[in-house]
Amino acid sequence: MRNTKAKNLTCFHRWTRKNYAVFNSLGKQIKIGVLSTSLSLVTLSAQQVSAQATTDQAAEREREAQAVPIDEIVVQGDKTLSIAEPARVVAIIGRSDIERAAVQNIQELLRYVDGIDVRTRGGNNVQADVSFRGGTFDQTVVLLNGVNITDPQTGHHSLNIPINLEDVQRIEVLQGPGAWTMGAVTYSGAINIITRLPDQTSASAGLIQGMHSYQSYSAAGNFSGRGLRATLSANKSKSDGYADNTDFDVDNVYAQLRYATEKSGAVSGQLGYQRKDFGANSFYSAQYGPQREHTRALLSSLRYGVERGGWGAAATLFHRRHYDRYELFHVNPAAWYTGHNYHLTDMAGALAQLTRVSKLGVTTAGVSYRYEHIYSSTLGEPMPQPVAVKGESGDNAFYTKEKAREHLSASLQHSFRIQKFHATLGVMGAGNNDFGFRAYAGGNVAYDLTPAWQLGAAASNDYRLPTFTDLYYNVGDQRGNPSLAPEEAVTGELSLRYRYLAWRASASGFYRYGYRVINWRRNPDDNLWYSQNIANVATSGVHLHAEYAPQKQLLQKAAIGYTYLHATPSEREETASYVVEQLSHRLTATLRHGVWSRLSASWQLQYQQRAGRYQPFDASTGKYAAAAAFKPSWLCDLKISWMEEQYCIFAEATNLFGNTYFDFGNIPQPGRWVKAGITVKI
Repeated sequence: MRNTKAKNLTCFHRWTRKNYAVFNSLGKQIKIGVLSTSLSLVTLSAQQVSAQATTDQAAEREREAQAVPIDEIVVQGDKTLSIAEPARVVAIIGRSDIERAAVQNIQELLRYVDGIDVRTRGGNNVQADVSFRGGTFDQTVVLLNGVNITDPQTGHHSLNIPINLEDVQRIEVLQGPGAWTMGAVTYSGAINIITRLPDQTSASAGLIQGMHSYQSYSAAGNFSGRGLRATLSANKSKSDGYADNTDFDVDNVYAQLRYATEKSGAVSGQLGYQRKDFGANSFYSAQYGPQREHTRALLSSLRYGVERGGWGAAATLFHRRHYDRYELFHVNPAAWYTGHNYHLTDMAGALAQLTRVSKLGVTTAGVSYRYEHIYSSTLGEPMPQPVAVKGESGDNAFYTKEKAREHLSASLQHSFRIQKFHATLGVMGAGNNDFGFRAYAGGNVAYDLTPAWQLGAAASNDYRLPTFTDLYYNVGDQRGNPSLAPEEAVTGELSLRYRYLAWRASASGFYRYGYRVINWRRNPDDNLWYSQNIANVATSGVHLHAEYAPQKQLLQKAAIGYTYLHATPSEREETASYVVEQLSHRLTATLRHGVWSRLSASWQLQYQQRAGRYQPFDASTGKYAAAAAFKPSWLCDLKISWMEEQYCIFAEATNLFGNTYFDFGNIPQPGRWVKAGITVKI
């Protein structure tokens, strides 16, 4: 914990509805002994007008506090008011866990988040699908600092995020109204990635080398002074790949700034660019030869927030452009192959919020508008005149189709506390020019049984629109369906939490009933995959977690978690993908401990059993073999670090024992992958 004796320090032992509950006294450090979820500082940071935590412990634990006693934490306030927004967070991973994880990208880091299923086609930030609690990759919303960057073309691209792992402060998983206020309509949940904005001027650089000719170079610079905080980072990683046609080359550049004064409010912005070029070995079909993909992503957002006398207002503008060239045949194309797939997707919009803190609680109203447009060689409706693809050559490098759609949503939620009882209730209306208007409601309640035990319940109904790929894809052995309807779901959950000193424990169970669930199903008659609204799907699950984190030199953290999921689709498993392939059993164990002096080790052990069946492809015959079940697998990651204030030297190994496993049928995942590196801070 940072030494605060030299600064003016105010200590609050319980969050109340006094004037200082909305940080009228910000501009100095504030010490908090008890913090309620309904008035959580983490949400403030996510909205980029918040008080920023000065310690890792503060950053990763205040969400879990849930109004029970916690070790006192120190929060460094910016010189603006900060009105909290209520949100429901069901999982979180903080900066200290990120630094010690044996990963170098967001995709692999998400495997450390409880309840998350990350299915990778290519490792090391190439491509992955992320889902939550048995949902599909298209049913999970991805947010960056509260901005919805979910790709409308396909969820396969939603994790194409132009940030380095060093840029990440924490990752949150949101549900229900907590995500609605960010303009995000969720089906199974939302992942909110919060980036770092250091509070002092500094610079850093990193170098990593590893197996399979892996190389990574990174550099970052930070500025802080007179209300302005800014950061600029760049990263390059590449490898020859762990198998044929799995090479990659990835570049990321990311900039973020925030200017705040007590009188004028806060302005914050972010700008990022990413370029990827990688071998797509059997990514979407095992029937064809070496596939390849090239993507570019450009995102930006600008936000202004101001607070006066218990009122808060904020407005956000955002834009994301994503380009994708997918080569079903990188070499030796079939006679019927007319050319590569080209897609250019633009997503832009605005989000406005008004918040009021009063004796009755916290009330937040929000409205959002989102415009989505795609130019494509395969997705959408025919264009009157083709448009040439910029930067590409060839007779078939043209966009011949396009599609545009608009979304408008409005939400209202209220959070309040009455002694040991606290709740957040919300309603939302959402409309789309293709699928009409729908109304939704949700909420979560909690009761403090004792200072250490808390009982909670939550319920909501949500929906998800078909992606452009669901609607229009018609290449190779896959056929989209323009007649698809949106899928909807009703979800309920019960939970019990325990928190005392260094101990944390939780148990929860949920049930989700999905209507008209969208899935890809193979027709055995023609061996083609068709996008369909399949029969209703019921998904239930249980999650258990226990943790002891004394933060001692020898034992820093020990945790164990278990998740069980069960889905009841009414179709043959071997003819469907995604919906029936959830992780039915997932066990995780984490151990962080000191070794000697500043040398420490972090172990992550995972057992997973994936439901469903897939059909192995026989390359010699060009046909699919008999259906096979996914085999259970054990994975172990290890990272050893020597950490000083100005530098860190580390070595890490993912899949330490080199076990063979599959996230998708016919796509084997990397075996043991060892890397070593150094990060220097100035």
